Amino acid sequence: MIAASGPTALWYTARSTGYVSLLLLTAILVLGIITAMRVDSREWPRFLSQAVHRNLSLLVLVFLAIHILTSIIDPFAGIAALNTVVPFTGSYRPVWLGLGVLSMELMVALTVTSLLRHRIGFRLWRVIHWAAYAAWPLALVHTLGTGSDVRSAWAFVLTLGCVAAVVFALVWRLTSDRASMRPPVRGLALVATAVTTIALAGFAAAGPLHTGWAKSAGTPDRLLAANGSASPAATPTPAPVPALATNLRDPLTGTVVQNGRTVQVDLSDTSNATLKMAVAVRGEATSGRLVITEGGATVCDTTASVVQDVVATCGRTSVDISLGQQPDGSITGQLVTGVAAQ
Repeated sequence: MIAASGPTALWYTARSTGYVSLLLLTAILVLGIITAMRVDSREWPRFLSQAVHRNLSLLVLVFLAIHILTSIIDPFAGIAALNTVVPFTGSYRPVWLGLGVLSMELMVALTVTSLLRHRIGFRLWRVIHWAAYAAWPLALVHTLGTGSDVRSAWAFVLTLGCVAAVVFALVWRLTSDRASMRPPVRGLALVATAVTTIALAGFAAAGPLHTGWAKSAGTPDRLLAANGSASPAATPTPAPVPALATNLRDPLTGTVVQNGRTVQVDLSDTSNATLKMAVAVRGEATSGRLVITEGGATVCDTTASVVQDVVATCGRTSVDISLGQQPDGSITGQLVTGVAAQ
């Protein structure tokens, strides 16, 4: 389906639930790090972090479901159900949409395995749970790559806040005495965190925050045109208007139409059925308007003298139309064209 009138309420719902999902996923990751560090206090016991972490993991699936359903139902971007299950398919920003699909599928896998934790065993659950560290950057890049609001101030601040929260939590864990990692592993993790953060910043600056990202991201041309951002090369070049021939000696037939004080003579070339003329004169004026079309395209629209014959100049072509009225009221005449005097 093709959207004719731009984004709808469904499209805005899809975008807003996407950002809410990113916020929830950020909170889940940060709480997971805090829980892993066994941080607790009298005001905030450890079981509370675990409970909030678990409930947010279920809540984010609700918002993801709304995000996906509204994206499918709304025809604006033309996202099919298959595109939300099989990554990198479809026509709307397929790469960046596909990364979001991967992130969503990782989140579903994490939630399902958490619910089955006592059956699959702690060790397997813990290995799978490390995928949370991949789900969050995938969701972030998906948001940057597909988001229509990325360059707005509120979206920039929200995204920057999510990145800052996760980076702070990771650095805190990796440099804390509570961390159970060996020093070499900590060092590698810190380097990976720094490199990933710099890479995300560079990607955002060179891509989504840069002018022209909508087209390079894979937005279909029909949506670019609807938003007024289609490239000039995509705009069809109008066909050149044909010039009136300079060697015509053609008979004409026509009718007279009177509208108030304006008299208009509509003429057809009997030798060339695509050639039409209209001469409009108001009252007793000695000049009028001459319009000549050929094949529906206007080849002449100019002021003409109507003292005796209709005489005008159309570009480099001189036009002389002689007219006569028949007893039955019809109009006959002759069109003569030549090279206009320079």
